[in-house]
Amino acid sequence: MKSTFNNIMKLCLSISLISSFFIQKTVHADEINLFSDKAISILADSGEVIYSKNANKVDFPASTTKIMTAMVMMDHLKENDKIQMTKRSIQEEKSNSQILFTEGEVLDRNTALKTMMILSANDLAYAIGERVGGNMDNFVRMMNEKAKKIGANHTNFMNPNGLHNVNHYTTAHDLALITKEALKYPLIIKAMGTKDARISTSKQKNVYIFNRGKMFKNPYFYAGKTGYTDSARNTLIEIDKKDGQMIINILLRSSKPQYLQDIKLLDSYAFSRIHKKTLIKQGDWQRELKIRNNLIQTKIPNDLSFLTALGSNVNYDIKIKPLNVIDKSYKENGISKNQKLGTVEVWTNNEELFSTALLAAKSYDRPTIVSMNTFIIAGSVILLLVLIYFITKPKRKREYM
Repeated sequence: MKSTFNNIMKLCLSISLISSFFIQKTVHADEINLFSDKAISILADSGEVIYSKNANKVDFPASTTKIMTAMVMMDHLKENDKIQMTKRSIQEEKSNSQILFTEGEVLDRNTALKTMMILSANDLAYAIGERVGGNMDNFVRMMNEKAKKIGANHTNFMNPNGLHNVNHYTTAHDLALITKEALKYPLIIKAMGTKDARISTSKQKNVYIFNRGKMFKNPYFYAGKTGYTDSARNTLIEIDKKDGQMIINILLRSSKPQYLQDIKLLDSYAFSRIHKKTLIKQGDWQRELKIRNNLIQTKIPNDLSFLTALGSNVNYDIKIKPLNVIDKSYKENGISKNQKLGTVEVWTNNEELFSTALLAAKSYDRPTIVSMNTFIIAGSVILLLVLIYFITKPKRKREYM
């Protein structure tokens, strides 16, 4: 007999809880007087939008493009892999005079990453694209595929450095999602937070390079990437951190020095509204998971809590999603205490805010299984014995008077 979870668990347990915090709702664009034409501020861990201004309108990203270039490179090159400057790559528009590459010059992957982020080197970004993709068309395809996978559905890349192309565009919200993904790459974030360094190539040794950006003066600055073209104007990715709370700020179509003031306004607004929301304390969790017709007591590793800036009257859905393999695992090995049974997800407005593990509260032995075949065989044997009995039963002779 095919074993399945209880139908209710198939559909996932969903409980609606109403927030009781009385703070302001997510800000509208007119509540902060930003100079930048497009902007967004999100929580770095959950992606929750704290502030939004024209965040879904397309515009040109300029050199903030290089954060995607960096991710694709890290996905496909190992630490000791090399990038060679080609004749075509050194023809790209120069973005600095601190180090000038020549044809045939070689950098290792990590040096290339650091140099591209500190100097926003257009020629190096192009060389990375050639090295990783084999050709530029293929690398651009890889960039766009990754963007779609992240959920940046209003983004289209045409090159690895962000030099102007009318078909090279994104949105502030998409760029925030891309930056959130970049947080999974510690070396990229470290490079984005590095102001200066000394680097060596196959032809140049111990060259001092530095980032001229003013974002490092922000006391909450953690990492960032600037961009500029005549068509895009100033663009900025800035990851800021305060008291363990991290936000991602994006500005498009801005200008110097106004974008620095815009970042201050976003930081002030966002950090003042972020708070810890606890839906269920660990000790109050009482949920059972039905597996193979047995009720399994569950627990959560910590309080069901998360950072949020959402205001009052917010509906939260708690969804329990069992692991697909737990039914088979229980059947074969039983369940051990603290074994992961699935995940507990917190959703609002059709978006997942937070998730944690669903664990077994205690151990359970492997269930005793009596299959349908066993019943059939046992029934057949009994029926056969009954038939044999009646067939072999001595017949009584009739008596005649």
